[in-house]
Amino acid sequence: MTLNEQFATMVAMILTGLWIGVSLTTYHRFMHPNKKWMWTTIPTDIFFWILQGLLIFYVLLKVNQGQIRFYIFLALLLGYAMYKGLFERLYAVILERFIVLVVSVCRFLKKCLTILLILPLLTLLKLVLISCKMILRLIKAILYFLFCLVFYPLKWVYRFIVPKRVRQKVNMVAKKVGTLCAKLVKVFKRTD
Repeated sequence: MTLNEQFATMVAMILTGLWIGVSLTTYHRFMHPNKKWMWTTIPTDIFFWILQGLLIFYVLLKVNQGQIRFYIFLALLLGYAMYKGLFERLYAVILERFIVLVVSVCRFLKKCLTILLILPLLTLLKLVLISCKMILRLIKAILYFLFCLVFYPLKWVYRFIVPKRVRQKVNMVAKKVGTLCAKLVKVFKRTD
């Protein structure tokens, strides 16, 4: 391995150590380390460290064909220590501000979606329902008027032609049918 390759390997491993520090801080921010022994902690920790190991090996593979030397681990440690000492607080502040920005943008988009799309659709739906109810009431009133127009003359004819005993029997059956219809109307009104 030439001196240039060794220098490139050292720089790459220092940068990889910085990256590990950044990703570890980000991971801890999102995984809430205060809540110990959650059922997701162990699998996500294992996945995180496997991913970091694969990243280190990939960088080594690109820089020096995957040769592992002792100074590579020292360079990783140096990069991580540089991150902890110099950049951790700054990165934590930037990360928090970025999270607040993303949450604010998501809330803004949710409000815009609600105001521009959902509320107009709900208002339109209410208008359609109110219009349908008005049309149904109008049809009901017209049918009632037509029924009265036809029924009352028939009622007068019925009183003059049909004997009183038959009318009493028919009225009794009509009351029972009317009571049954009223109960059915109450049942259907409850389901609306």
